[in-house]
Amino acid sequence: MRMEPMDPDGLRQVEDWLAADPVGAAIVGDFYGHAVRRWAPLLEASTRFGRLVRDDQGPVGFVDLEILDGEAEITFYVAPDRRGQGLGHQTLALLIQLAREQGATSVYATVEPGNAASLATMRAAGFTELGTDEYGDLELSLDLSEKQES
Repeated sequence: MRMEPMDPDGLRQVEDWLAADPVGAAIVGDFYGHAVRRWAPLLEASTRFGRLVRDDQGPVGFVDLEILDGEAEITFYVAPDRRGQGLGHQTLALLIQLAREQGATSVYATVEPGNAASLATMRAAGFTELGTDEYGDLELSLDLSEKQES
């Protein structure tokens, strides 16, 4: 698998995925469902990294990473027709590696409690649950200074 910088075609792909995915759209669709308008301008910041994830069969999903004061806040998404194949684990591993390469010392994410697949993926990667945020989402963190590279 590989990541490619997000371009206009990738932004439209993200919007198409979320338009056809009621579950994913309910979780991340408010922001990423309008990727061309909302996400594209943010990707110009030197602290923000959006990538389209691909494998030999085509697009897998996308990742978003923002690093502030050494902490990387992440989002990852696997397209509905690619789920259930272990690609979330691989996508998250690529995202953690990107965070490391960009100098992050920790990774932070929030996950809706009902998103069992994402929670399992993050737990398997070594994330620690911190509690819930004001919206009821689970907060998770991974300390990269202690985690050995895979």
